[in-house]
Amino acid sequence: MIKEKIEKVYKSDSLAGFLKYSLKYKKWLTITVLLSIVSSALGTAPAWLSKYLIDDVLISKNGKMMLIVGVAIFVTTIFKLISAYYAEITSTYLTEKIRRDIKIDIFQYLEHLPISYFNKNKLGDIMARLSGDSSSLGRIGFLMFDMLREGITVLAFLVRMFQVDFWLATISITIVPAMISVIKKYTKKLRKSGRRRQDTIGDATAFMQESLAGIQVIKGFNKIEEIVDKYKDVTQGEMDRIYRAKKIKAKISPLNELLATIMILIVAAYGGYSIVYTKSFTPGELVSFITAIGLMQQPLKRLVKRNSELYEILPSGDRVMEIFNESTEVDSYSKNPKTFTGDVDKIAFENVNFTYPGNEIRVLKDISFDVEKGQVVAFVGSSGSGKTTLVNMIPRFYDIDSGSIKINGVDVKDYSLKQYRSHIGMVPQDTFLFSGTIGENIAFGKEDIGQDKIEEAAKMANAYEFICDLEKGFETEVGERGVLLSGGQKQRIAIARALIQNPSIMILDEATSALDTESEKLVQEALDKLMIGRTTFVIAHRLSTIISSDKIIVMNKGKIVEIGKHEELLSKNGAYTKLYNIQFKGRKTNEKNS
Repeated sequence: MIKEKIEKVYKSDSLAGFLKYSLKYKKWLTITVLLSIVSSALGTAPAWLSKYLIDDVLISKNGKMMLIVGVAIFVTTIFKLISAYYAEITSTYLTEKIRRDIKIDIFQYLEHLPISYFNKNKLGDIMARLSGDSSSLGRIGFLMFDMLREGITVLAFLVRMFQVDFWLATISITIVPAMISVIKKYTKKLRKSGRRRQDTIGDATAFMQESLAGIQVIKGFNKIEEIVDKYKDVTQGEMDRIYRAKKIKAKISPLNELLATIMILIVAAYGGYSIVYTKSFTPGELVSFITAIGLMQQPLKRLVKRNSELYEILPSGDRVMEIFNESTEVDSYSKNPKTFTGDVDKIAFENVNFTYPGNEIRVLKDISFDVEKGQVVAFVGSSGSGKTTLVNMIPRFYDIDSGSIKINGVDVKDYSLKQYRSHIGMVPQDTFLFSGTIGENIAFGKEDIGQDKIEEAAKMANAYEFICDLEKGFETEVGERGVLLSGGQKQRIAIARALIQNPSIMILDEATSALDTESEKLVQEALDKLMIGRTTFVIAHRLSTIISSDKIIVMNKGKIVEIGKHEELLSKNGAYTKLYNIQFKGRKTNEKNS
């Protein structure tokens, strides 16, 4: 019930998420709440004891009572400090535990999102959500527990005030609705401002990440000043948003302090009148009442401040939790997923159609062809013809709109995705290596494999010789994204990484297009070894690399225009012949000129 009421007030995905996660740790949550209650209750002791200090000690001049009050103040202070300390560390532990759980779950969830999510969202913004915005989740926990302690403290002081004088307490708290009205007015503005601010910060982070990743291009085109100017504009927007939020926050505290001062003046006037004229108050009771109000001011101010801060950071936390609203990859479209053993008898593409999410243009149109076990199928065509999109359908990086892709008569959508992908190897055009050693990159996905298998894969990939020439051999660090290695070296490590998986289906996406002649020869030799005994799909940039393919598929504007072997296609004098003549005539001309 409390959880639902809090969610109704704040209407926040991040707060709802934090509360849900906190219920996983009921023991720690209970301990934290109990310690907060004890700490807050003991913090109100001066308001209770001040009556006896005035009436029974100072006015009655009772020495024994002075000793009792002094001991009581000392003991309650000690226990308050102890309980406050443990309330702080338990709430901090619980908050950090929950924040870590949420971060892990979000990271895991991101890993299961489809490729389309990463295509439509900037990497910098995703990083800002996962790192910067996720820290707000921990802040939410801190604020919630702090508000709990301050709220209990305020409640305890209110109890004392009502105990002293019901009507005076009632008059005193009439100012509270005005405080709430001020808070409500400005916290709405804070939340809107906070969301815009976090989006602006995400844009700034994305721009910075993209600019640093493209630093070579920026320098090459001499655009440093222009990029810096753009970054100034982006960060100016970020600064403006933060400044507006601070201005809104700055108005809340003075207004509430003014209202609190009015409340104290009302109490002092009423109490003084009651002591002097009606004799309905003792000096001790008035001091006790004023002490309660005075001591209540700080926790009340902190409660208001924490509430403002909570409203301000909730949009930041919401940006993180919004990731959970994205749809993850579907493991299998069958209630009883089929097991793919890796044995490929036949792969059939039947009337495959596909349109990228958010795009109206169909990029694959009625694609149909068959592939037999162990065949090498090459895709050729101009840029944008749909070659890469088509091979991305095989490991289900995207799911087709209509038609089917079947392996051994079973739709790939009916296989368990994780188990199915374990039999597919890929060597992309732009090789991605992870920070770490060469050996770790080759063994990626097979971390328990022995050194002998790693070296064997390196030999088959024509990488063993250059690795051994390095000072640290297989322990050589490759750097971020493999920047410490050449393009040919990275490609051969990628081939070794694919070989060690022993996949039954291989996908080679223009794996030699960006290499020099010497590197291309070594990589092509490694690819030839890689394709032996495997059903292979090759996206070809240079037709010379796919002349011996079992099947060449020529594509244009998302359609298959020709299928056949090299000689068959040349004899048709069609689209393939045109591509062949462009490449080989151009090559002969270049050779003559050189």
